[in-house]
Amino acid sequence: MSDTQEQNPKAAAKAAKAYAKASRPWYKKKRWIAAIVVGVIIVAAALGSGGNEGATRSGSSGGGDADKVTKADPVKVGESVELEGTKYTVESARTQASVGNEFFKEEADGIYVVVELTIENTKDETKTFSDNAAKFIGANDKTYSTDFDGTVAATGDDGEPLILEDMQPDVPKTGLLVFDVPEAAVKGGQLEVSDLFGRGEAYVDLGL
Repeated sequence: MSDTQEQNPKAAAKAAKAYAKASRPWYKKKRWIAAIVVGVIIVAAALGSGGNEGATRSGSSGGGDADKVTKADPVKVGESVELEGTKYTVESARTQASVGNEFFKEEADGIYVVVELTIENTKDETKTFSDNAAKFIGANDKTYSTDFDGTVAATGDDGEPLILEDMQPDVPKTGLLVFDVPEAAVKGGQLEVSDLFGRGEAYVDLGL
């Protein structure tokens, strides 16, 4: 021990503490423990949210694999699918080169996929539906968001655009979603819809 440490016991104790801290195994150090805890939380959150395990065909028992709705086994136009807090039914799906009328008309860059969708909030509190909750998945396996101008212009075709809607419990709403997609991506395309309460997705074969 140096003369300085003999003369300054506090400095010696501090040095000894620092040495002991530096000598601890990595798995006993606080920063590693904190990192592990955060990692566990992230993994648990990922496993506990999303997915489409809760999506079932309307009227089914929900207890067997045949009742489950997945991307590989979607529902069809006219059939309803139920998530934990939302029921979706695609009433119709069609393609158009343009939407609207002589006063407000939009031309597609590719081809418009026009989907008539009924949404029902099956929970006991109001939730807001945004068109971001619906995606078109093309035959090329790429995902397309709604085309805002096309969806608004679709009101000229006697349709109600589904852009931002307050969904009251047990009050269904029907409206239009419009997607501008490449013509080659249309055939076999699906609609992906998300639960209003953030607990999974469901898939509908649009029959195009």
